[in-house]
Amino acid sequence: MFGSKKSKNAMPLKKLLAYDKRPLKYVTERDPETYKEIRLGENGAINIMDGDFVLVCLGRDVMRCPLNEVTVGELMNLSGITVKGKDKTSGREMSVTAYFADKF
Repeated sequence: MFGSKKSKNAMPLKKLLAYDKRPLKYVTERDPETYKEIRLGENGAINIMDGDFVLVCLGRDVMRCPLNEVTVGELMNLSGITVKGKDKTSGREMSVTAYFADKF
């Protein structure tokens, strides 16, 4: 349905669908050189559309990865998720942290 290639670390589709339409407070990425968090966007949501796992902030895609290649893990305090995968827009491997909005 969403492609045949599946990463060995990919999360089952049913678990990914549970995040669909989840509001986000902000999304960050760690700079590999300085180890500082860079805020990529705020006031957004997680969307699953056209076979992609998409993080959207203020109407623009922050990260878009194919569902069959994305790896998602919850933070220990359950305040957000880490998302790893190859971004379709930039073509680079990304690892970002998306923090949930308080109200859902």
